[in-house]
Amino acid sequence: MAEGRRSRRRWLAAGAAAVVLVGAGSAWWWRSAHAPAELPAGACWSVLTRADLAPLADGVHGTFVERNSSDGSHEHLQPIHGDQDCMVERNPANGLLWVQVWSMGELTMKDKYGAGSEDSHQGENRLDFGTDVQGWVRPGAVGLAFRCDNPEIAGMGRPYVAVGVAAGDLTDPKSQKVHQAVLDIALKYAKTVVAGYPCANPVNLPDSVPGTATNFPDLHR
Repeated sequence: MAEGRRSRRRWLAAGAAAVVLVGAGSAWWWRSAHAPAELPAGACWSVLTRADLAPLADGVHGTFVERNSSDGSHEHLQPIHGDQDCMVERNPANGLLWVQVWSMGELTMKDKYGAGSEDSHQGENRLDFGTDVQGWVRPGAVGLAFRCDNPEIAGMGRPYVAVGVAAGDLTDPKSQKVHQAVLDIALKYAKTVVAGYPCANPVNLPDSVPGTATNFPDLHR
């Protein structure tokens, strides 16, 4: 009889321990699945901070890393090297942000970014970053270009620099917060190019995104 009671106590103790382990595992899973996104501290040529990315990661979970798709061997933002792309993503199917910077000629600039460009279509507004910048804005994406006379490529016929920024598929393109974030990021990259590329000619950029630029096309109409 005593042996039976001891066996039951051992069984109950083992069962209680199992319940504790299952409960701890469930709690860990819940915290992991609902924890705020882990964002890189210095992403895409060390231009972006976690604060820049945070508005895009609202309500998103998981660990995000940056990936350079075209010219990842270059640690610094230099459009002279050709198209430079960077993604911030959880995995290739779950992107948070895409950035591209490159140099181009005058005809391409007019076709892609000038007023009445071939890329203009319904659901897209002209970008208002001042007279020195041409471009467009649509929900979740910004494209801009400006003249940048860089001495290193003076004879290459590519006096313009373009910046493209698009929110990834994990974001809501209709969100005002997302739209403001991509505008802020686009302006930050334009300033980075002007200061560090550098541009020999003066390029007038606003200190912050103008209020007129935040009126993105309404997808609900």
